[in-house]
Amino acid sequence: MLVKRYWIYVPAALFLMLLLSGCSFISDPVLMMKTPQLSAEKESLRSIVMSQMPEDASLIRSNEEDDTNVIHFVDLDNDGVNEAIVFYETPDQTIGIHGMIFKKINENWVKQVTFDGVGKVLESLYFKDMTNDGRVDIVAGFSMGNEGTQNRIFIYSYNGKSVERVLEHPYTNFVISDMNKDHINDLTIVELKHGESNFITTFQYDDGSFLELDRLEMKPYIYDYYNIVAGKVFVDQEGNSIDGIVLDATLSSVGDASFTSVIIMQDGKLKSVIPEQTQTYRNYRVYSEDINNDGIIEIPLLNPPIGWSFFKNQDDIPYFCSYYQWDGKNGLKFVKEKYHDFKYDFDFGFFPPQWHNKITVDTKSQMNKYLRFVMIDSGKTVAEIKFFSSYEWEKQHDDWKYLLRTSEKVIAYKKSADFDLNNNNKNKTNKDVAPIERKDKQSE
Repeated sequence: MLVKRYWIYVPAALFLMLLLSGCSFISDPVLMMKTPQLSAEKESLRSIVMSQMPEDASLIRSNEEDDTNVIHFVDLDNDGVNEAIVFYETPDQTIGIHGMIFKKINENWVKQVTFDGVGKVLESLYFKDMTNDGRVDIVAGFSMGNEGTQNRIFIYSYNGKSVERVLEHPYTNFVISDMNKDHINDLTIVELKHGESNFITTFQYDDGSFLELDRLEMKPYIYDYYNIVAGKVFVDQEGNSIDGIVLDATLSSVGDASFTSVIIMQDGKLKSVIPEQTQTYRNYRVYSEDINNDGIIEIPLLNPPIGWSFFKNQDDIPYFCSYYQWDGKNGLKFVKEKYHDFKYDFDFGFFPPQWHNKITVDTKSQMNKYLRFVMIDSGKTVAEIKFFSSYEWEKQHDDWKYLLRTSEKVIAYKKSADFDLNNNNKNKTNKDVAPIERKDKQSE
């Protein structure tokens, strides 16, 4: 009997301890049901979507980095209720991509309409009011999946019953912005044909169609635009801002030489405001972006540290990546600076702004082995980077701090001064770092 009582009391005691420690086996049944119900509803919708597709079709998502979903929930007809929008591909049909819109009626998802795309790849997908009627439109970019043919952008408008294609246009790149600052979305399209032509055109919807606001001819020697971003490019002391488009371009298919253009609209005319190659030429491909979260797009330049200009092989130079903003006239003003390693693709910095032109890398440093960052006037060491083999790192790394692990090296650092580390780079390869979690949207 004593034994039996012991086995009864022990579970009771453990249960009491769990309760006292904040753990509980008891949960609100309603709370427990919420997640399964939501998943069941999405799974039911997916089943309905699949039942409306041809047998050989498959759901697709766009190639946009932040688009992680195949089902998008958007209020297209402005009735306060979200529709579900999907795209699917049919490889064996002449028209390879199609879209469908579903609406929830009496607790059931019902297909409203099917519409056609073009090409083989859904490159881009946005939901914006492009026709200025208070309803969100579908903006989709399609391609054939190769560089030999032009992409095409379609804009679809849905009125609750049918889909109208309000724009079809070839493009190389496009952005949605408000170039003329009239608080209405406009569409700026880049059309580039290597060695032949290079045009930037801004369109806006008016009186039933998209009208050309202006067209700007650019230099035709561009190989491609690898990065295009729209937003504020200048803010004056009174807070007045200028919106624009920043284009990072490569010059040829061989090598990574690049430069940046800034396009604004002034008095209804598109204008390139920076002398392109003279001020922004770089030996490598880097990305313009808002690096200090002030809402203004910065332009990166690559500068050899003081004392390194005589090195003939650019791969042996530890380049500083300096970010600038357009000054509102014909020049650039310095914002921030960091070190960027192009072989292992990592960042180190940002350095304090007052260090600009006052910090360098000791010329006795060796790329991919050891770098020593020093103040020019005093020679004081403010930071070091060392490259360890995996064996060396596991054996002994003393007071070195981990920065990055690659398939070849463990990269570590020391610093004797206070400055931010920035180890976030969109060019990093998956084999070197964990994948970056992409922003979720209101989608599946």
